Amino acid sequence: MFERWKKFLIAAAFDPRWTCAVCGRENFGEKYICEECEKKLPFIGENRCAHCGRPLAAAAPVCDTCRNRLTEIDGCRSVFRYAGAVETLIKKFKYGGGKWLAEGFAGYLAALFGESGFEADAAVSVPMLEKDEKRRGYNQTKLLAEAFSALTGIPAEDPLRKKRLTARQAALAGKDRLKNLIDAFRVKDKTLTEGKSILILDDVTTTGATLQAVAAALKKGGAKRVYALTIAAVSVGEKTKKS
Repeated sequence: MFERWKKFLIAAAFDPRWTCAVCGRENFGEKYICEECEKKLPFIGENRCAHCGRPLAAAAPVCDTCRNRLTEIDGCRSVFRYAGAVETLIKKFKYGGGKWLAEGFAGYLAALFGESGFEADAAVSVPMLEKDEKRRGYNQTKLLAEAFSALTGIPAEDPLRKKRLTARQAALAGKDRLKNLIDAFRVKDKTLTEGKSILILDDVTTTGATLQAVAAALKKGGAKRVYALTIAAVSVGEKTKKS
């Protein structure tokens, strides 16, 4: 009994911002990452696709992926390249029980949204099947949307549901990712999407297949515009990483 209470009190008293999420050193600031580590993070600069936001070797209007494929996304931006400490933190957030990272990531997304020129009547997450969410214990993108909403005032809505089981995207490549998600989502409440500008929040943009499938469902549900923000993106031309 004593040990359980001890663990409870330690958890209740611990603020994740007291230590840097990257290096683990004391960090009594407002952010989850210390100033020194933040300077080393792989932020995406001006060399990115103007449409999907994925990093490029040199500035260009659109990447080859966007040039060769019609898309339901009206614009997408990502904060970081999916590399180094960012990759480690996202995997902790997604699979390692690091739910508290949602607030820190949402801060970066809120700042990016302010610079993007995008408009949004609602922020939405990427839905999971109920059994998958129970197995993981949470939907990390739902936590992200809720934290983003708290910072921006944009309502976090839940208009979507996932219709069927799909193979894990990380195990697939290229066109197979698109095929895997065809008609996988649908709008369950059109009052939340009809005539609105919707902002999708997700963790990683790899090929954009998930965002494309979610955006297609939102537009089928009457959304006027669909934009997306993700924490990180795999560079165009880089070998797809599993996430």
